[in-house]
Amino acid sequence: MDLSLQERLDNLFPTDGPKVDIGFMREKGSRKEKEGRSRVAEWRRRVRADKELEKKARDGTLQVDLDVVRNQWVESGEVFDQIYDAAELYGIFDDLFQHAHFWPCLMLQVEWLQEDGETLVPVHRGNLVKPGECTKAPEVSWDSPENALWTLAMVGPDSQLQGEGEVLHWLVANIPGNKVEDGQTLAPYLQPHPAFGTGYHRYVFLLYKQEGKVEMEPELRKDPLNLKDRNFSTLDFYSAYQDHITPAGLAFCQADYEDSLRSFFHHTLNMKEPRYEYEFTDNYIRPWRSYFPDQEEVGFDEFLNRHRDPKDIEKEVLEKKLANTDPFKGDRDAELQFPGLHDSDLYDVLPTPIGEKPLNWKQSYKVAQWKRNAVMRERKKEGYFATYDHKHLRRDPSHN
Repeated sequence: MDLSLQERLDNLFPTDGPKVDIGFMREKGSRKEKEGRSRVAEWRRRVRADKELEKKARDGTLQVDLDVVRNQWVESGEVFDQIYDAAELYGIFDDLFQHAHFWPCLMLQVEWLQEDGETLVPVHRGNLVKPGECTKAPEVSWDSPENALWTLAMVGPDSQLQGEGEVLHWLVANIPGNKVEDGQTLAPYLQPHPAFGTGYHRYVFLLYKQEGKVEMEPELRKDPLNLKDRNFSTLDFYSAYQDHITPAGLAFCQADYEDSLRSFFHHTLNMKEPRYEYEFTDNYIRPWRSYFPDQEEVGFDEFLNRHRDPKDIEKEVLEKKLANTDPFKGDRDAELQFPGLHDSDLYDVLPTPIGEKPLNWKQSYKVAQWKRNAVMRERKKEGYFATYDHKHLRRDPSHN
């Protein structure tokens, strides 16, 4: 029996049991979570009993402090569940860790400062940014004790142009506290550069908590603009240092091609700009002559008439018939009465240019072959002009 769609998807993306959690243990069901639920219940009872608050909400005069809301959103842990759900939706864990995953447990704040010195372009959970907004390394911050050490990585799972795997856009290890500038830069920042025609690319920021100082010299990228040297695998990186690092923070965004990348490819990476386009083959159209394989006298005009409205053709024939017909004498034009005696004008040829050799008489007719055939059909009253015959015209009895 044929496989269903779900069975085909299962074959394409097999799963070997549940995913392995490589992050920090969640405090689900702990005393802290129970205390949080009790505080929420108490807050709900207090708010519902506040009649003045209800009146302001109905009147539209209630003022809400968004900073307080955000802090409660983070403290409750709801933000981390939303980050995880978004990463799962965009396939972040499948493409970076395959059969592993983790729940973020701290807020990773990533923002690009623009040239005006005031505007910030943030990274949330898959929001869209433009490459022109990401030319310089972003400002990254998180809450951390001063004696803690971290590793920050930025990878592009969709941006590989030379090789396989991911592109390592940024890697800083042994970061003390949250001071990225004091860490060990193993791979300098390389801006997102999605190629033309490749759609939206994901760019993922991962923050690892270190158990202590870790030597990561094998990860050093000596040539910052060598794309082959930027080949990277998050799974292999984590597997190599899993005894010393644990993923704790996650943020990601998307970017697509824009014209500013042309200069980046040409002058920064010193390479041709890659462009990807779909090539759609033209629909096959039968040659018009194939419709009349055994009728050499049929011209291109006959082929076009096959696609016209028959009523338009009949109207054209009738108008010519009325214009060349006398109600008592029949055809006014002598060519219609004796068509074979007046065809010499259809075979006139172009004169030979002075000082040139004679023209090929078969290719120098003033009237093309298809036009001669059309004229003779009209004169002989054939094809569409069969109704041109005037034998049945009414005649005045006095002229008989």
